[in-house]
Amino acid sequence: MRYVYPAVFYQGKEAVTVYFPDLACVSQGKDYKDAFRCAKEGLSLHIFGMLEDDEKLPAPSRLESIKLSEDEALTLIEVDLKDFEPDWSI
Repeated sequence: MRYVYPAVFYQGKEAVTVYFPDLACVSQGKDYKDAFRCAKEGLSLHIFGMLEDDEKLPAPSRLESIKLSEDEALTLIEVDLKDFEPDWSI
């Protein structure tokens, strides 16, 4: 159960924000490394929830179709739900 979606990163005043153009999923981290870790966790939880609710996952956008502003960076985030167990205590 491996999924790969494009993610857009941008540096805000106090945090690095990450959003997934194909999903209603947004995450933040204190720096880029932390934002990447949080984005993987957020994407896993979002996909897990959609699958639990029997929602259809959208196809990932092609990278070249995503328009960025000059202060944004684009990358792919890969998650594997094979071993994913959400922590509902957070």
